[in-house]
Formats: sequence, C-alpha cells, structure tokens
Amino acid sequence: MSLSIHLNFNGQCQQAFEFYVTVLQGEIDSMLQVKDAPISESFSADWQQKIVHASISIQDVVICGADVKPEHYQRPSGFYLLLGFGNEAAVICAFHQLSAGGTVILPPQQTFWSSCYAIVIDRFGVPWKLNCSASGA
Repeated sequence: MSLSIHLNFNGQCQQAFEFYVTVLQGEIDSMLQVKDAPISESFSADWQQKIVHASISIQDVVICGADVKPEHYQRPSGFYLLLGFGNEAAVICAFHQLSAGGTVILPPQQTFWSSCYAIVIDRFGVPWKLNCSASGA
C-alpha cells in the first residue's frame, strides 16, 4: 500500500507544482493536460491546457493534483501539509518562498517542541506547517 496526497487547484495546478518543485527540491513525475485525456472533448477550448493529473515527488512523498472547474473548487481546509526540516535556516527559507503572495498564519518562531516553526497558506491556497525537526520534534 502507498499513501499520497491529492490537491485540487483552481486552474493553477501546473504553476503550483512547478513552484513546489523549485522550493521543495522535488521532481515532476507527471503533468497531463486535459487536451491529452480521453475526456477532452467534454471540456471547453479554454480548459484544454489545464491539468487533469499531475504528480511530484518530494523526497519519499508523492503529491498529486489536478485543476477542477471553478464551480467545483473549494479552498483546502481542515488539514495542513507538514514539512520537517533539519535546520532553522531551511524553515525560514521555505517560509519566505511559500508565503510570497500567500497568507502568513504564524511567522517562524521557537515553540516548546521546535526551535523554528511556522504556518502559511501559499498563493495557491495550500496550507503548510514548517517544522525544524533538528531538536527531535
């Protein structure tokens, strides 16, 4: 068995995944557009370049995603993607990149379990918690 994360995007899946690959040093495994899918004829011309399925690998974790039509899109809620970093500098660097154009919930700071912890919702609406795990947290 394997476990992956699947995120829905409001027409920005490709931009988000290209951004995540850069920020989180991942690798794009697949990026399939609607125009290449058997169901492409049921979508309008302006939707043909949108993503029907994508996956990226970040170390041993696979994140999948797709664009959904605006009337079906709901901003993610009720969860955060938790990133563990080996040092404070890595947390701060990722925080600055993920928070650009997004919403800062908690800027990087020391907590009782971590020397550096932050919470951000990125510009694509994806919620992240960033944790320095060097202290054993």
